[in-house]
Amino acid sequence: MNRKSILHTSFVLFSICFLLGNCYFNPLVNGLLNPEVKETDSSPLLGLAGGIGSQSFTVSITGQIKVFGAPLANTEVSLVNLSYSSKDNATSSTTNGAGRFYLNIPTGLQTLQFTDSGTLVTIKLMVSEMAATVVTVDNLSYQVQNLDIYVLGEEPPVYLELMSSIPYDGLLINSSNYEMISSKFIFNFSEDVAHPEDNDNILWASNNFIITPSIEVSSVGISKSSVEINFSGSLFPSTPYTITMNSGIKTTSGKTVRPTIMQFMVGEF
Repeated sequence: MNRKSILHTSFVLFSICFLLGNCYFNPLVNGLLNPEVKETDSSPLLGLAGGIGSQSFTVSITGQIKVFGAPLANTEVSLVNLSYSSKDNATSSTTNGAGRFYLNIPTGLQTLQFTDSGTLVTIKLMVSEMAATVVTVDNLSYQVQNLDIYVLGEEPPVYLELMSSIPYDGLLINSSNYEMISSKFIFNFSEDVAHPEDNDNILWASNNFIITPSIEVSSVGISKSSVEINFSGSLFPSTPYTITMNSGIKTTSGKTVRPTIMQFMVGEF
């Protein structure tokens, strides 16, 4: 291309840009190169996204506290290390006759404390919107059972309560206390227990008191609020046992036991 042609082409391009008003910064050209995107206020969405992983929700929780398997009644249980404030939050509760407390609690790792006869006990719970689990109890004499989460502001669930049992959760059986077990397990409830409709107590017990490792049950007695399971043979030494109680244990009005798992250990005799 000769010098004259180059000058002519450059003049034409310069003229077009000049007419359009500095090509890139001209609204017409800039609009073609960079189509306008309408701005929206995304702050609420960002807040929601940020809260998914970090925001704490408040739920209601209930559970039973026991000492050596018996309900710890009339004891104030408090939520400690509060990181939130709300005028309707119940941050302490006095246990009822079944050892049951009711609290409003934020989700996440939470700490409860109570004092029993001068002994301070600390419980750590992991709480979600659907469930709660015990992380630690710093005194092995105390147990936390039947934790339940329900919606804030709603009525708490009502259960047939296990008041005491032999064995109880966390019990260590050895030569010094084996006689308390002997050849039977005893469970005492808060109300009278309904007899099975077919009057087959052994079948009813095998479905609702699941014992692992299994034992051979010889008879089952139901007397008002007490259930006695008699077994033949003896427990295996150096063996952990689990008893799972199911909701087939109920009152005549239909109130059921909350499914509960108890663990005890048989040591050396």
